[in-house]
Amino acid sequence: MKFSKLILLLTLLICCGCYSFRGQSAGAIKSIAVPTFENESPEFGIAERVTEELIRGFQRDGTLRITNTDQADAVLHGRILRVEDMPYTARADQQVEEYRFSMTCEIELTDSRTQQVLWTQTYPAWAIYPYAGSLENRDVAIQEAVSKLQQDLLNRIVGSW
Repeated sequence: MKFSKLILLLTLLICCGCYSFRGQSAGAIKSIAVPTFENESPEFGIAERVTEELIRGFQRDGTLRITNTDQADAVLHGRILRVEDMPYTARADQQVEEYRFSMTCEIELTDSRTQQVLWTQTYPAWAIYPYAGSLENRDVAIQEAVSKLQQDLLNRIVGSW
């Protein structure tokens, strides 16, 4: 009886210790290119900001290697469709206290070898910021929204494999 428990325990330890999610990828996709997103919004610099954050996210994750479009197994194309600032909360005297920054992006992942679109999806990202008469809080909200988008895309691309 003790021997079978020991075998079971060793088997569990071996199985748990050997399995890792790190470095897994979908079939032959080992590298990805992220060209600068297109920007259909009036927000200056948002496409570059989103692209840079995505690249840094892939680099930190390490599952897929970032490379140029000619050498990548897959290419992640994106378009910033819309950026908005809308009142979120107001005081009793109708003065806005907080705004909601939101952006909507269309993302497409393409297999470079076959030119087949693997998936296309629209992603919203948003953050709330207090109105203080300057753009400082808005900039923090933009960074928060971009980070949320980056996390959602990494989960979609890497987490599903």
